[in-house]
Amino acid sequence: MLSRPIKISAITAAIFVAICILRGVLPSPHDERPAPDIRQSVKIAFIGDVMAHTPQISRAHRDNGYDFNDSFKYVAPILERADIVIANLETTLSDSEPYTGYPRFRSPVGIADALKNAGTDAVVLANNHSLDYGTNGVMRTIRHLDERNIAHTGVFADSTDYRANNPLFIERKGMRIALLNYTYGTNGISAGDGIIVNRIDTTAIRDDIRRAARADCIIAFMHWGEEYSRKNGDAQRRLAAFMRANGVPVIIGSHPHVVQPCECSDSSVTFYSLGNFISNQRWRYSDGGIIAEVEIVKHIDDISFSSAGIPVWVRLPDYAAIPRSIGDTLEMDAVQRSAYRRFMADIDEILVP
Repeated sequence: MLSRPIKISAITAAIFVAICILRGVLPSPHDERPAPDIRQSVKIAFIGDVMAHTPQISRAHRDNGYDFNDSFKYVAPILERADIVIANLETTLSDSEPYTGYPRFRSPVGIADALKNAGTDAVVLANNHSLDYGTNGVMRTIRHLDERNIAHTGVFADSTDYRANNPLFIERKGMRIALLNYTYGTNGISAGDGIIVNRIDTTAIRDDIRRAARADCIIAFMHWGEEYSRKNGDAQRRLAAFMRANGVPVIIGSHPHVVQPCECSDSSVTFYSLGNFISNQRWRYSDGGIIAEVEIVKHIDDISFSSAGIPVWVRLPDYAAIPRSIGDTLEMDAVQRSAYRRFMADIDEILVP
């Protein structure tokens, strides 16, 4: 038996649609609510100069090796909330003595273990101490980092390493980051036997930026500026402007061993110098640094940034990097408390205009 088609009048259909709209089953033709903001977000923590002077090495010595984990114990919560952690490693690495501090740095591999334990994903190697122990120093450093699955860029064992890690691409949460790294020099020591060190050269930087163009965001970590100067120099500002104009919105600086100003907005981030993360330098301004937190947010058709500089002061005798959230609550003797407060006040003067 065939069923008869049901006839619905125009009025009945209109009433049915209206009911559906009121119940939220169908969208209203006048609904002007914006489409959801589909976006990706990655937070990066940048660590300043990781150094190992002779007193630090002595302090880290244990019967079974060298342990530098104390330096990171108070900043662990800060690093854990980052998707990517990047550090400036300003020393070479070795698994055998002799270990030396300034002026030629050769550190126990325990410092790489501590970086790994703290969640470090990558280190930059291009700095004025990159070639302190020549070709062997570079090769040992790269081998020990590779064994610990810590990515690296800026200094390369050979042309194959250079092609693979310059730029260094890091992917997190669906976003691709390209990391570049350059130094002003290597204390007059020349690279040999195929070793490549990225020097600050605008032609080379422009070429590297082109190779990094497939990334969602390009970051440049620069070893530049005048040591112990709290002011960013004209050459730094010109180079930063050049890189921003050529597509590098995030620029992080090292080498001065003190914190320098930042220029941060929702369209670009420049920290001219992060200062010392861990070292034995104790004079004013050099006894600490900042962790730069940068959040990269990729929207449907653009990218934006938010950033913060977190001061960390280095306490002796354990060489622990102490953020303000911890330092304000720790017991210290009068001398340490005075140095801590002075450091934090100096940082506020630099970072808060």
